[in-house]
Amino acid sequence: ENRSRRKKKRRVAMEKQQALLLLDKNEAYHRNHPDTTALLQLWKRVSSHRTAAVFRKPVNPSEAPGYTDRILFPMDLSLVRKMIVAKMIRSYSDFHGRVGLICHNCVKFNGRESDYAILTRDFESYVDDQVLTAVKNASLS
Repeated sequence: ENRSRRKKKRRVAMEKQQALLLLDKNEAYHRNHPDTTALLQLWKRVSSHRTAAVFRKPVNPSEAPGYTDRILFPMDLSLVRKMIVAKMIRSYSDFHGRVGLICHNCVKFNGRESDYAILTRDFESYVDDQVLTAVKNASLS
């Protein structure tokens, strides 16, 4: 039973990777939204995830010495929201890319084996699921 559970988990992970690779070919992923409603709904779902708290505000340089030297393009969820409202983020792919930058910066600064990196992988997986769902729903409408 344990073996079949691992096998199923691996299959589900592979299907998710396949779906993420196919996103780039999906018109709904790249389509600019005429207003901010759908993107703000996605932002709200993502920012309310249990692991999102550390990504909600900019990194405080006094709490993370050297951050501004090592991270060229700081990004956080509050900035992502501002960018959606200002229509600088207009598609699911724009959104996904900016949230991906948050995750990249975190792992780059803290290291791949850090507690923050573990938290980041969980957050990024949740974001991927939410983006896949949003694109799937947009493709149906």
